[in-house]
Amino acid sequence: MEIQEQFSLKAYNTFAVDVLADFFVEVYTEQDIFDLISLDVFATHPHLILWAGANILFTKNYPGLVIKIDLLGKEIVQEDTDNVWVKVGAGEDRHEFIMRSLEHWYVWGENMVLIPGQVGSAPVGNIGAYGKETKDIVYEVEWIDIVTKEKKVRTNAECQFGYRESIFKHALQDKIIITAVTFVFTKESPEYIPNIQYADIQHRIVAQGLDPLSITAQEVADSIITIRESKLPDRRKIWTAGSFFKNPIITQKEYDLLLQKYPEIKWNAVSDKIKLSAGQLIELAGYKWKQVGAVATYVKHALIIVNMGGASGAEVRAFAQSIQAKVKEMFDVTLEPEVIIM
Repeated sequence: MEIQEQFSLKAYNTFAVDVLADFFVEVYTEQDIFDLISLDVFATHPHLILWAGANILFTKNYPGLVIKIDLLGKEIVQEDTDNVWVKVGAGEDRHEFIMRSLEHWYVWGENMVLIPGQVGSAPVGNIGAYGKETKDIVYEVEWIDIVTKEKKVRTNAECQFGYRESIFKHALQDKIIITAVTFVFTKESPEYIPNIQYADIQHRIVAQGLDPLSITAQEVADSIITIRESKLPDRRKIWTAGSFFKNPIITQKEYDLLLQKYPEIKWNAVSDKIKLSAGQLIELAGYKWKQVGAVATYVKHALIIVNMGGASGAEVRAFAQSIQAKVKEMFDVTLEPEVIIM
């Protein structure tokens, strides 16, 4: 474990913003973490868990310690006739882990393929896509308490999951370091019914000539990968953090009023409320394919803000704020960033 000073984070955030961290360290084991939290540099400076840098926007240098988690490993810890429980190191790649699970016919995570990031960050923001969320497959989360210097475990119910929310974003923020997540998967069988409620998935299934009544989880995953690749930029070539804003959730009354002026507004029911498409609102606000300087909305999806090359984090933030202001002005809807802005 080596602590480096004045370390460039350009290669460690997917917006490729060139900022410096006062201190930077990679941890590979739980013992590394215990050793780190006992050091003066940890006690006397703010710290940031970087994960894969896939959901963060740096607007300035970070005046503290940036910690990159590289804890690896996958282990089946429990199994019965219908289910399997797999403990996964927080540093493992989420997409690769889900794809490996599907190879073993462990299902219920197939809708969340091709979402960049590490396993440890999944429960923090309760990441999800196409009708599934992390909370649907998390059994428990392990972490190290940096105050008591103890290893602890929290069950799914204790994680207080919500839409892109969890206790790790609030009460436990900056107080813990997640080390592993145990997922519970269903073993695929003829009785398993994948979640294919989204129109995009259904259209893709029809285009491939697949039978929706007998489609496998692997086929659902392959369809979603194709859909996402057709809509989303290749992060190896274009600098972005993906979807910049959460899809806003409003009341039925607010939606009814909105519908009178904008009958084309798309929506999904969420309990007794309405979830709108942030991407559609942004397009209607005039930001489809819009570019200001080196910052733009992605040509295929307005919800995605991209750095065309050389943009600062402050410029990206200003562009995002202009989108928020226009959407608020037109629809009286507040767009909340999904990306963490530092």
